Amino acid sequence: MKKFSFSIPVLIAGLMAATFSCVKKNEEFRDMQPIREVKMSTYDFLKSANKGGLYDTLIYLLDKTGLAEKLKSGKVTFFVPQDFSIAAAMYDINFTREKRGDPGNWTVDSVRLGIWDTLLSRYMLEGLYDLDTLRYADGMNLVTPYGYEMNGKAIITTASGIENGGSMVIQYSDKNESRIMKNWVMTTTEAANLKTTTGVVHMLEPKHIFGFSSFTRMGYPPVRRPYFSQPMGIPGHIELGYYDHGGEGLAYHDNEIAARGTANFRKDEGVDLDNCTEGLYNTGYTNINEWLKFTVKINWTGKYRLYVKVASPNDHGRLRIEVNDVNVSGSLAVPKSGGYQTWRTLTVPGVQLTEGVATIYHFLETGGYNAGRFAFIPEERVPYNMQPASIPGEIFATEFDFGLPGQTYFDSDEGNKSNSKAEYRVFEGPDCEKNASVPGTYSLSHGVKGEWTSYTVDVKQEGDYKISFNYSSGGTAGKLHLEIDNVAITGILSVPNSGGYGVYKDFDGPVVHLTAGQHILKFVDDNAGFNLYKIKFTAQ
Repeated sequence: MKKFSFSIPVLIAGLMAATFSCVKKNEEFRDMQPIREVKMSTYDFLKSANKGGLYDTLIYLLDKTGLAEKLKSGKVTFFVPQDFSIAAAMYDINFTREKRGDPGNWTVDSVRLGIWDTLLSRYMLEGLYDLDTLRYADGMNLVTPYGYEMNGKAIITTASGIENGGSMVIQYSDKNESRIMKNWVMTTTEAANLKTTTGVVHMLEPKHIFGFSSFTRMGYPPVRRPYFSQPMGIPGHIELGYYDHGGEGLAYHDNEIAARGTANFRKDEGVDLDNCTEGLYNTGYTNINEWLKFTVKINWTGKYRLYVKVASPNDHGRLRIEVNDVNVSGSLAVPKSGGYQTWRTLTVPGVQLTEGVATIYHFLETGGYNAGRFAFIPEERVPYNMQPASIPGEIFATEFDFGLPGQTYFDSDEGNKSNSKAEYRVFEGPDCEKNASVPGTYSLSHGVKGEWTSYTVDVKQEGDYKISFNYSSGGTAGKLHLEIDNVAITGILSVPNSGGYGVYKDFDGPVVHLTAGQHILKFVDDNAGFNLYKIKFTAQ
């Protein structure tokens, strides 16, 4: 079988040759309106158009991955990358390897077959999409066979300085799992609208680099790194979809190449992620010995309680959690819950963690169940920001101390039931609601008489302090009071009507005298009917 090698000196000459040859080879099919037809399959057309080796490597990879069969028999729209594009991608990956101290001698056969399969599938769409189909202002979202979302948009080019005076082309975009266009990677066609007996062909411009900027990252992931720019924090919860970057065998292991879950997220990797009814994502289609890794920053040394969400119609599942290669959970049995989205919470007390950056290893010892988010919450009182909130200053209502129920908070039901349950303080009882008036923040909501939250505070100087509350309410039934070290410092205060639960205002409480030093502030809900965003103490 022929192998293709792209060394850097040879590649530069090859790229120049491809640049001048590709225009000539595709001239016959340029700017076709209406649709032109050929009486052969898409695969056979590529073979016949392969004069001068314009598609040698592409055809080789289609054969090797088995995707050629789709072009021979299925009804497929194919945005065709030229060998120039693949050569440019191989140049990038070898350049990156040399920068990292590895030999820059990879050929297309050096790249894992699953990478070629995943990325080639981004150019193939089941169904027929011609120029007329894609004439929408924002284009059309197009879903690949693996459920990955692209976008196709018919546009009119500029000719001779006249805007919209040229031919119509297709702008084909990798959305990068983002709705924001500035995050997309785009290319355009140099020839479009060729109908074959098995589909529609659009030929991409030669300057396009294969993989829409994903090829090097996916094909050569030499280091594991956090999903976000910084490690996720502990205390706190971990969403399974946010496992580390790094790829198969480094950041995760999945027993099959394709991502089979229902979530349209990280479809270029093998982890099977579902949209979760109690969280963002869970792993589904689970198999024995699959695993995920997470880079975290442990912010407090001490004993934690581990919480793990699981769901299963079966009773034979098992999993474990390791921290820095130490099994901290034991082998956890997954109970029969009644369904794959009927969730149960497993708890493990007394898990000792040490401050610092660490690797968490989420390991499926068996399959046959769905695994969801997990969390580590301290078993003793720890301030939300690892240090007391300052007075004078503001105390945010949802930043109550970490700790166990009855110790740092009391809530009448288990778990956050508000609209931030998928993202914030998810295993703790107080209901934290998104505050639309200050995006990215939260308020205590859905209160019940007798519920309370508490906060470690540091009064910087003894003296008198004016209290005010930022709140929202649709009525006048709400009541509250504050305590310091279990002694009331306010009477029971009536909460005014702010004009609705989405309308936040301030109302003034009394002036109180506080002594300097560290104290426990408690907010008590004396009657439901309001949301609380923050409490402010102002020195008098």
